[in-house]
Amino acid sequence: MIRSLWRLRFSRSVPFAVVVAVLAGQADGQITTQMLIGDSVSEVGSKYPDVDQAIQRFSNRDVPGARLLLEEAKRKDPALPPTDVTLAKLYFLSGNAAAGRASLEKTALEVPGDPEAYLILADQAIRQGRFIEGESLNDKALQLIEKFSQNPKRKRNFQIAARAGRASVYERRRDWPAAAADLQELLKVDPDNAAAHYRLGQALFLQKKFSPGYEEFKIAREKDKNKVYPLPDVAAALMYDQLAKEDPKMQEKAQQFFDRAIAANKSDPATLIAYGQWLIKNGSEASLKKAETVLADARKANPEVLNLHILSGIAARMNKQLKPAEDHFMEALRISPANADTLNQLALLLIDQAEPAKRQRALEFAGISSRLNNQSADAQVTFAWVLFQHGRNADAEQALREAIQLGNLSPDSRYLVAKMLADRNQAAAKQILQEALDAETGVIFVNRQEAKALLDSLGS
Repeated sequence: MIRSLWRLRFSRSVPFAVVVAVLAGQADGQITTQMLIGDSVSEVGSKYPDVDQAIQRFSNRDVPGARLLLEEAKRKDPALPPTDVTLAKLYFLSGNAAAGRASLEKTALEVPGDPEAYLILADQAIRQGRFIEGESLNDKALQLIEKFSQNPKRKRNFQIAARAGRASVYERRRDWPAAAADLQELLKVDPDNAAAHYRLGQALFLQKKFSPGYEEFKIAREKDKNKVYPLPDVAAALMYDQLAKEDPKMQEKAQQFFDRAIAANKSDPATLIAYGQWLIKNGSEASLKKAETVLADARKANPEVLNLHILSGIAARMNKQLKPAEDHFMEALRISPANADTLNQLALLLIDQAEPAKRQRALEFAGISSRLNNQSADAQVTFAWVLFQHGRNADAEQALREAIQLGNLSPDSRYLVAKMLADRNQAAAKQILQEALDAETGVIFVNRQEAKALLDSLGS
């Protein structure tokens, strides 16, 4: 299912981006000297041949030789990180997380005043949902950063990372004043940080400090060279939508700001996608009809924008318009043949139809998605559901086990899991359905009404 745009972002600073990518299973390709020490020195170039050679030795499984070369590089330039921090990065980049952690533990023991080991471990803990640990590690890092003076560039990066990391913990806990305080401290060090301005805008909005929050959204957009963050009116609309959970009157404000955004940016695909997604997420008949109109106009202006076709298919599917939904998803598949959302939506649409040929195509699409997106729990749940519908219960159970191990299921995937469990374990099915209905994920819940009906049918 399409993830909501511009949800709270737990941004990180550049120094740990590569390591974090590996910890999240996202990094690949050749390790470079820039990856290892680019956050510590102003220019890498050809100035660090010892590090270049250390990478080669490490790739040849000569870890002692790599260590000696890293130690020599550190002797020549004391501004470099401790040797075991750099070695830890090599381990992480090669996929050996256990050895990387061991190297960081060694750093904390032998170079107790260097904050970087704590920051890398904090980032890893937060990304894996261990927020208490992440907070404690960032607290420790901040204590060390105050006294750290060996390398101004590293110190600055440490300050950014520690504040960004701890703010993400507070965001998770919905402690908006504390999150705002850390983000404001971060911006004292890095005033051009668009992500921090955007996150600060969110934290202020959620304290109902609307004017200063809106100003932060404006600054974020101005500072954002790649235009990742939405227009200020769209950002404000999304925040009012969040606040509408507690105060329904905020929905009117959300509509007002979306209207302003659309009036000023009638053909901007990002704005139209955000508006269409918001209308679909609302789920009412009137909202779905309006979404269809908005998305139809948007497709005319932007015929090759993938998410416009996916959203159009979802809206049609929710309106039980099966042929238009299939047409939209097939157009999305033409634009991006391996897109997980498209493949999953097609599989779920086709498996609910009676024709054997469509059900067979559902199995093919679900199988392709499962293989291409083997780290996606939603893809595995979709595959399990299609297998279950084909009567292949043993295969469905195996796919379901894999999905549950991956975790982080969308509400629609939880609904499908509950449907598969309903006959065997009603208590578990009811719990899963309630979690799906209560989840504040910002994701479109295609089967929300069906989930409510199934929960009601299971009784108290």
